[in-house]
Amino acid sequence: MATWPSGKAEACKAFTPGSNPGVASILFGFEWIAMTSPKAVFFDIGGTLLFADPPVPDVFATVARRLGHNITVRDVEPCMADVDAYYQQEYLRDGDFWCVHERAVQIWLDMYAMMADYCGIREGVEELTQAVYDDYLLPQNWSLFPDVEACLRGLKRRGFRLGVISNWDASLEGLLRSLGMLPYFDEVIASAAVNARKPHRAIFEIALERMGVSADKAVHVGDLPEADGDGASHAGLRPVLIDRGNIHADSPYERVQLLTDLVSML
Repeated sequence: MATWPSGKAEACKAFTPGSNPGVASILFGFEWIAMTSPKAVFFDIGGTLLFADPPVPDVFATVARRLGHNITVRDVEPCMADVDAYYQQEYLRDGDFWCVHERAVQIWLDMYAMMADYCGIREGVEELTQAVYDDYLLPQNWSLFPDVEACLRGLKRRGFRLGVISNWDASLEGLLRSLGMLPYFDEVIASAAVNARKPHRAIFEIALERMGVSADKAVHVGDLPEADGDGASHAGLRPVLIDRGNIHADSPYERVQLLTDLVSML
């Protein structure tokens, strides 16, 4: 996981949302960094633009019943805390699985296998886990947050170039195409497609190079202080957290509770 150099853990922003200055100054410890008006805005995907809908237990139970397993959502829900804990454990141990498509897919298959075991499913597990993964390639199992399209349209009208930087397997671009979102973006950078992941600076540098902008003219928007906030800052981009639930009030980064606030903020 990324750690900050000593003296740069706290940040103070001299920028008032809506003021739209030509230059925003950001203070890291005693070091002032001048940032020119941004030209490009990058977005994280999961938890920022999209969310699983229906939730994972519902999709898992539906697919399982389709394959002849007699389970309900109530059978699945109690194990989700353990499944989430497994993901966090694996991410902390070696988050580089997001850098390789096959490994990124396998982490999902492993979690679905845990769910199957919890529900007492012992036969046809491989078929089931693959079928659940395949269902999450379908657009009907994802929804956009209500503020997404108005934000993207507003930024496009103002002339910003838009991109995606996400820890995701190589299926991301196809999913965005299926959801009708791909035309909004000039570049889509999925970690497994470029062998680099957040919060490491390499994935941000790849995105900047492909977009043809410098870091001081780019903003990255995401929902995680470490992967999105620390990662973007370390690479020289301006980080903005989307904090719909107001759970990151102590974060040193700029926050918005609605993505549409970005249109007047940038």
